[in-house]
Amino acid sequence: MGSDAGPGGQLFRMGVLFVVAHLAGCALRPSGLPPLLGMLLVGILLRNVGFLQLSDHFVPVAANLRKVALVVILIRAGLGLDPAALKRLSWVVLRLSLVPSVVEATVVAFMAHGLLGLPLLWGFLLGCVLAAVSPAVVIPCLCNLQDKGYGKRKGIPTLVMAAASIDDINAISAFGIVLGIIFSQGSQTMQILQGPLGLLIGLLLGVAAGLFLRYIPDKKDSQVVVLRTILLGSMGLLLVFGVDALGYTGAGPLGCIVAAFVASHGWTAQDSDGSQNSVSSGFVTLWAVFQPVLFGLIGTEINLSVLEAETVGLGIACLSLSLVMRMVSSAATVAGVGLNWKEKLFVAIAWFPKATVQAAIGPLALDAARGQPEAVEYASIVLTISVLAILITAPIGAVLITTLGPRLLQRERLDLPRTLMSDADKNNAAVVEALVTG
Repeated sequence: MGSDAGPGGQLFRMGVLFVVAHLAGCALRPSGLPPLLGMLLVGILLRNVGFLQLSDHFVPVAANLRKVALVVILIRAGLGLDPAALKRLSWVVLRLSLVPSVVEATVVAFMAHGLLGLPLLWGFLLGCVLAAVSPAVVIPCLCNLQDKGYGKRKGIPTLVMAAASIDDINAISAFGIVLGIIFSQGSQTMQILQGPLGLLIGLLLGVAAGLFLRYIPDKKDSQVVVLRTILLGSMGLLLVFGVDALGYTGAGPLGCIVAAFVASHGWTAQDSDGSQNSVSSGFVTLWAVFQPVLFGLIGTEINLSVLEAETVGLGIACLSLSLVMRMVSSAATVAGVGLNWKEKLFVAIAWFPKATVQAAIGPLALDAARGQPEAVEYASIVLTISVLAILITAPIGAVLITTLGPRLLQRERLDLPRTLMSDADKNNAAVVEALVTG
């Protein structure tokens, strides 16, 4: 272990990755581009020049570090959810988490069958991999926009962030079902039930954890902010790692967001000193530490050597059409909820970046196919397109969300005196005040 920690060892090289990724993020910040783009590119570069290639016993270490970082950003997302907007948009959240994914997975399946020669079942497996949006990319960008007031009045960041975790559960569960059918793994009935059960388990555990955190520690404790921050973080880790160990991958992140939301809503009702905002600020600081860890390690998952020219070309064609259809269906899904065309376009743009789920489940089909030459060939195509999806959609999606958000979303101006508001702003303010006061 000493050689791993010393210069040239894998722990040392992971440390270098995190430092360089942080510096790359800082270098991009003045340009207006999202820092995660620089962090992601550093990870890709260090992996593909041979500086950092994790051996077997360090792969789970990297995976666990990614989960810890994901817990931080999921909690931050839960703390930032708007209760009034979430109540008003609850059915839209469910639609957005399901309809675009089904459309994209179906388009991918038939395109992969026609262009890449995959059997239709393998095409649907690829579609399930690609259908998951990446909370790791989407949520930080939306949190930054929400902190600046963009889209806050109509609850657009809340809509997209809440739908992201449900979307992941749907995609991961569907992937498990299709993989089980291909390789006949376990009871198909249980695999089909795993998705709804995962949603229920994540929701119930999240609510229970959030209610617990409302009352412990006592709000009169002199260290209440520190204790709430520690307990919320610990509860998030327990949910993500614990539920994952039970076999319900994806339910933990949903529980994490729900726990943070339920706790935060209770704290806001109980406290008048703004301690809820102090807890949120603590997780903003933690995210500054863990962001380069998450995106640097995601970058190291991208192995450019597996990309073959012909597969890349056809894969880009398949990916392009499926993304267009996903964006169209996303915009159609949020019709009728009071969004203008710019806001619908933003939701569509915010709903396609891919990274974490593809990095996690993209290689699983290849692992299951070992020893079956034909299956290995199909699984290699699935892995190649998964890598391609991360490489294309993560940086492009992050840049588009960050740069177009201020142009497409209306900025929150409810803090202005009414004498300085336009008539439209006064009307919107009245609507929001009515929602908040019930």
